[in-house]
Amino acid sequence: MDNVEKLRELSEQLKFPDYNGFPDIELYMDQVLDFLSRSRTSLRDDDRLSSAMVNNYIKADILPRARGKKYSREHLVYLAVILRLKQVLSVKDTGALIKADKQDKSDEEFYERFRNMVEASAKDISEKALSSDDSLPEVAMRLAVESYLCKITCEYLIDIITDIDDDDFLKKPIKPSSSENKH
Repeated sequence: MDNVEKLRELSEQLKFPDYNGFPDIELYMDQVLDFLSRSRTSLRDDDRLSSAMVNNYIKADILPRARGKKYSREHLVYLAVILRLKQVLSVKDTGALIKADKQDKSDEEFYERFRNMVEASAKDISEKALSSDDSLPEVAMRLAVESYLCKITCEYLIDIITDIDDDDFLKKPIKPSSSENKH
């Protein structure tokens, strides 16, 4: 298999389900970990989700608390987003960005918008990398430099968002949309 084909395969492996692809029944922690472990967020196996990580996200108010010991579709949606953003952002920045971006969106709208962004960006990056005449090390270096600059720019924008005087929404824990919180 050539490098072009491997890159296409990688893009396919990193896709994740649409909102309705998440279970609509509540799950226990071990079921949550099992479900999300089937969704790749990285090439590295050391990026697996653990119950301690879930508890840390809850303590940091990035993830809503479980209802009893069960986690809903909304929890899975937030965890899917968090697992991807934690690849490039701190827990604090991840929480601030999710809270700011979700503001007036339902959980489904928020997630689908995020999923569409990931898929569009993955397609753009794959096409750029595949159409390049540069050597693989040059393409990898260019992507690393772009990633670095994107991360710095994102952190700068998050700092601006969190410095806004009327940022009451950033002080509140993330909660499922009111229409989705009827259990």
